[in-house]
Amino acid sequence: MFPSSRPRRRTLLRALPLALGAAISVPVLGGCTHASERLDAETDAIPTIDLSGITKQDDLAGLVPEDVRDRGTLVNGAALNYAPGEFVGSDGGAVGIDMDILSGVGKVLGLDTRTESAVFAQIIPSIGSKYDVGISSFTIDPDRLKQVSMVSYFSAGMSYAVKKGNPYDIDPPDLCGARVAHQVGTYMDDVVAERDAACRKDGGKGVIDQPYVGNADAATAAAGGKADVLIGDSPVVAYAIEKSRGTLEQVGDIEDAALYGIVVSKDQPELAEAIRGAVQHLIDTGAMHDILDAWGNAAGMIKTSEVDPQ
Repeated sequence: MFPSSRPRRRTLLRALPLALGAAISVPVLGGCTHASERLDAETDAIPTIDLSGITKQDDLAGLVPEDVRDRGTLVNGAALNYAPGEFVGSDGGAVGIDMDILSGVGKVLGLDTRTESAVFAQIIPSIGSKYDVGISSFTIDPDRLKQVSMVSYFSAGMSYAVKKGNPYDIDPPDLCGARVAHQVGTYMDDVVAERDAACRKDGGKGVIDQPYVGNADAATAAAGGKADVLIGDSPVVAYAIEKSRGTLEQVGDIEDAALYGIVVSKDQPELAEAIRGAVQHLIDTGAMHDILDAWGNAAGMIKTSEVDPQ
């Protein structure tokens, strides 16, 4: 038996930059080869998405609080260190899946959008004062719902990628004896430790831990045969597969799926409803699928957006 991963994503485990290829002095596997640099460049590629067909919906725009309408801009706080969700582009601006979704929501509500870089742990305490919303790969959980409202827009979990053809016969969730590449500083550290303990308890071979500073190098290790499997949050793994030019493929199912939510102050239920309606409009018109598909994450589509789903 292998322990199921607990829904701990997006807590305090984003201390290390996940903007791919970051250079930090920590005791992990390194050595950016030419191959890893190429994969890193591919993984950092930013798709072009046409949002011009998204139009203002007056009924939803009317729900936006008057001060936000007068300002004309929806202000977002995000930790720009988690590609492909949100990270810094080559021009220094905020890019990523969440930024494109935010732009779409803004168009539906007749608002411009602006994202300000923030420390992840400080976003929620600043909602309703410094920021109108927080869209930064937040997993919806009961503790957060005690503090803020959250509008669901995406589903994510943990997933696996292997070299094309799965030459090492990886069969998740069994990782016994496997060389497992992952990004250090994420909850994958705990997953590897839990799987290793379970393997050894049952008398099997332990997991061979291969932590990397950046997900690009972890993905390159799996693509090049230096590791048997890459594990990570499903958006990150899906994006690496999308940009690997066919060298990686997913194996197994997405595990421990949980909803992502846009954070809104509990004191602004009308704004939460406006954003929920805007997200639902993007879903119903196909714009949400276009955004997610461009980033290699269409598998995270949900059918219905809700405020504070339980």
